[in-house]
Amino acid sequence: MKIFRFLAAASVALASLVAFSSESSARTTSKDLYKQFQNPDSRYRPFVRWWWNGDRVEAEELVRELHILKDAGVGGVEINPISFPYGADAMGTKPLKWLSDEWIDMLKVVFDEAERIGMTCDLIIGSGWPFGAETLPREERASVMLTYAQKVTGGERFEMSKFNIFKNIDPGVTKVNTGRTPELVSVCLAPDPINDLSEAIDLSGNIEGDVITVDVPKGNWQFYAMVKYDSFACVINGAPGAAGSILNHMDAEAVRRYLDNMTDTIEAKLGPLSKHLRAFFVDSMELEGCNWTSDFPEEFKARRGYDLMPWLPFTMFKVGRLGNVESFDYGSKKGDKFQDQVNRVRFDFELTKAELLNERYMNTFLSWCREKGVKSRSQAYGNGFFIEESSLGQDIPEGESWTTNWLKHRIGEEMGDEDYRRGRAYTMIDKYVSSAAHLTGKRLVSAEEMTNTYKVFTTSLEFLKVGSDMSAISGITHSVWHGF
Repeated sequence: MKIFRFLAAASVALASLVAFSSESSARTTSKDLYKQFQNPDSRYRPFVRWWWNGDRVEAEELVRELHILKDAGVGGVEINPISFPYGADAMGTKPLKWLSDEWIDMLKVVFDEAERIGMTCDLIIGSGWPFGAETLPREERASVMLTYAQKVTGGERFEMSKFNIFKNIDPGVTKVNTGRTPELVSVCLAPDPINDLSEAIDLSGNIEGDVITVDVPKGNWQFYAMVKYDSFACVINGAPGAAGSILNHMDAEAVRRYLDNMTDTIEAKLGPLSKHLRAFFVDSMELEGCNWTSDFPEEFKARRGYDLMPWLPFTMFKVGRLGNVESFDYGSKKGDKFQDQVNRVRFDFELTKAELLNERYMNTFLSWCREKGVKSRSQAYGNGFFIEESSLGQDIPEGESWTTNWLKHRIGEEMGDEDYRRGRAYTMIDKYVSSAAHLTGKRLVSAEEMTNTYKVFTTSLEFLKVGSDMSAISGITHSVWHGF
C-alpha cells in the first residue's frame, strides 16, 4: 500500500499542477493550488490498467479491489479483460465470455461502485491487442502480403511446390491463427542484379496446380513469389469471446460493425455508456504486420497514379514478428537507378497503407467515440501509423513507458542505441504523442506507465522514479500504471 501511495503522490503532483492550472489559470491563487495538492480531485490522480485475468471475475472481489485502489490514492481504472496467465491457479473461478450477460453484469457492478466512491472508469475495446474476436467472418479478418525470393540456377529447369513456398514464407506472428489460408498471388523471375522492371519475367501463368515449373534462362536469376495470407493471426492475450482473429483495420465497415456490436450489446442492458465511462481505450496498434486489404491495388492506383503489382515483389522486405524487417537486402541486387525507383514505390506503398489505416480505422474510431459521447484514448502508433498524426484526433493521446530489467539497464547508466527496447525509443514515442496534444491544445497526455513484464512486482521504487521522471520530461501528465 505504501508503494501505491508513494507513486500516486508523485503523479498527482505533476497532474494537478498541469491540469488544474490550465483549467483556471486566470483565477488560480497559490492558496487554491496548495489545496489541490493537499487533496486532489480523483481525475488528477494516477489510474491503473485493471486486468480481468481470463475474465474470471466475481462481484465481491471487484468491489474489494476498487476500494483497495481508492484507499491507495488511485483515481480511476482502465477495465482490461486479458487472457488468463499461463500456469496460474484459477482457484475455482469461472471464466466469463466477453459481451455475455454475466460479463456485462460485472461491468454494472463496477460502474455502480465506482460512481458511489468517486472513481473513473475507462474500457478497452475488445481484449488484448490488436482487437478482434472468434466470431469475425473471414472477409473481416486481417491480411498480410509477403514476398519470397530464392536464387535459381540459370540454364536449368526449376521446380517449386506451393507447399514449400508457403512453409518458407509463413508469417512470424505472436499467436498463430489455425484458420489461416495462403494464396499465391504472382510469381516472376528477375535477373541478379536487376536494373529495370522490364527485365523481370512474369510467370503468373504458371501458378496453376501444386507445383511451379520454370525453364530458367542462362545467367543469374532470382525466383520471386508473392503470397497473401488471410486470417493470418489472432489477438494477443485475448480473453474468451475476444481472442480470435484480428480485425481488418483497413476495412471501415468491418471496424464500425465491430465497435457497434460491442456497445450495442452492452447498452442494451446498461443504457448509454456515456453515463459510466470517461474513455474507450485502444492498446498500441501492433497489427502483426498487417499490410493488405482486398481493394489495396485499386486504392493505390487511384491515389498514386500507377499500378503497384509489378513492383510489389521488389518493394517488399523479408519480415519477421510484428512485420519488423529482418533484411533490407532481399532478393536480387538492384542497380542504383532501379533502387531509387523501388524506394519511391516503397514510400508510396507505406503512404497508401497509412492513409487507409487513418481514414478507415482511426477516423471511424474517433467519430464513433464522439457519437457515443465517450472520449477516445489510444496508443495510436505501430507499423503503418504516423505517431503524431494519429494522435492528433485523440481526446486523450497516450504514450508508453517501460522499465525492464530483462535488458539489464541500471540506474544512472546511459541508455545505448543498440536495442530500441532499452527505453529511449519509448521516451521518443511520448514526445511525439505529447507534441500532438500540444498542437491541438490538450493538456491531458496519458501513458501506459512502467510496463515491466520480466521482473514484475520486484522493481525498486528508485527505478520506477527514474522511469516516471523520463515520462514527465517527455510531456506525460497522466499516468496509467501498467497493471493491477
